[in-house]
Amino acid sequence: MKRLNWKVKLVITIIGAISLVVAVLYLVTYLFFSAQLKRNDEKIAQMNFRQAEENLEQIIKLGIRDANRYDMDMMAWTFGNREFEGDSQRTALTRKMILRFEEILAINPNLSAAAQMNGDGETVIASVSKNRTGITQVSEELRAVLEESTKIYPAFQWVPGDVLGEDEVLSKAVEEPAVLGIRSIGRSGRAEEDSFIILSISEERIRRCYESVVYNGSQAVLLDENNRVISSTKEGLLYQEFEPEKDCRIVVYPLSYNNWTMVNMIPVKNYQKEIRTFRNFSLVIILTAAVCVIFIAVIWSRRYTSPIQNLMDNMEKVGKEQLDITLPERTGLCELDNLNREFCETVRKLKMYIADLQQAEKDKAAEELKALQYQINPHFLYNSLNSIRWMAMMTNNIKVADSIVMLTRIITPVFRNPSLTWKIRDELEFIDNYIGMMMLRYSGSLEYKMECREDLKEESFPRFVLQPVIENCFVHCRNKAEDMKIRVAIDKTEAGFVIEVRNTAEYAEEERLAQVTEQLRNTKEASGEDVGLYNVVKRLRYLYGEECSIILFREKNEVVSRISFPEKPS
Repeated sequence: MKRLNWKVKLVITIIGAISLVVAVLYLVTYLFFSAQLKRNDEKIAQMNFRQAEENLEQIIKLGIRDANRYDMDMMAWTFGNREFEGDSQRTALTRKMILRFEEILAINPNLSAAAQMNGDGETVIASVSKNRTGITQVSEELRAVLEESTKIYPAFQWVPGDVLGEDEVLSKAVEEPAVLGIRSIGRSGRAEEDSFIILSISEERIRRCYESVVYNGSQAVLLDENNRVISSTKEGLLYQEFEPEKDCRIVVYPLSYNNWTMVNMIPVKNYQKEIRTFRNFSLVIILTAAVCVIFIAVIWSRRYTSPIQNLMDNMEKVGKEQLDITLPERTGLCELDNLNREFCETVRKLKMYIADLQQAEKDKAAEELKALQYQINPHFLYNSLNSIRWMAMMTNNIKVADSIVMLTRIITPVFRNPSLTWKIRDELEFIDNYIGMMMLRYSGSLEYKMECREDLKEESFPRFVLQPVIENCFVHCRNKAEDMKIRVAIDKTEAGFVIEVRNTAEYAEEERLAQVTEQLRNTKEASGEDVGLYNVVKRLRYLYGEECSIILFREKNEVVSRISFPEKPS
């Protein structure tokens, strides 16, 4: 099975990540909106409840005000105490009471009826539709209400209108569903002996106080302290014990008086419809945004993956030993462009390093070939020199014989000791023999001086370092017949060895000395006259690393060659 390209994997990863983020955002937004919608419903209901509470309280207060005014009228006490003589006085009092009740109904349109009833059931009532007098049969339920009214005097007790029954004088006068307010007029403490003022507020008038709570298909009810429905916006619930409907959210608001409670029943399907509308709208927005983000992500991923792919292609070429790579075009992404550039630069340096190694191998092979071409058997050379020496002695040419002996001493270390280092004592002996040979070669007088402490002569020292430097003194001599002075000083410091070769025979300008020093510092191929110094610095750096140096400078009438290198080889 073919594996997916890494770029395809990247795009899939980006799309998957975006989809996951979108799903999480949608879920969080959906849950938040649902909770917020519920809170808003409750806030709106609570706000409407407060307004309904104020409206309903105002209606009740107005009714209580009118009842208090009637209570202060003597005819209420006269009727309650039955202080009249004969039927004519009773009839006149009843008419005055009805007129007074009609005035109350005219002043307060919130009331549908007003009445006074004695504890034995004698009743006078005026309503918006009819006026009646007579005896009301006090049921057990109504008796209990009257008893409670005497206990809470002077407060009103508000009860559902069904406590009157159906055949009583009061119920026939009131007719419509209502809420009754009952208060004791006397203070006997017994319902049979007291008289009561009764106010009737129609259920429809009470319902209008809280109809603003109803919205979005909800239903509202008003409950008394016994959890009975005394008013409802939904038919069939009046005077029943309240049971919450299924699939409805219930918002409860307790009133500050009469132990009443307002309840709003909001169908779940109605506010879920709003949630579904929001959900669908959100899905459209989120999916549109997701498509845009994915489109942008694909474009950006291609922009990012292109330089990465170029880098991978170049790395694959390098892995196959194909070092001829080209720097890709700039994409404008600094980090990736720098990465490609640095990799190409590294490969270029690697290619140059390999080329240098290959050239070094070629140079080494050429040197070995030259060495083979010019190799001379050491024994043949020794035997030949000894033969020449004996021939010189036989002809009594002592000077030639001594020269051959000195030459033999010079070349013997070259052939017999292949080591790269020896003791300083050996180097000094070699230089003494070399100076002796050069004194035979040049006719002028030579003053030579070597300065080296005895404790340094057993130190390890690179071979043949001094000879090329001293040879320069003779090669650059201004006048072969002139007196020459050569002074060599070897010292050792904490940094390593320091050697100074001073001579008066060598002649060079400061500019020329600085040029040679710079060539030696950069280890560039020197000219024919300076090849000896070049070989010295090359061997020293091979043995001791880059800390080695040769500096040429003038000091008064002398040319100074200062050589420095560490104590131990690298």
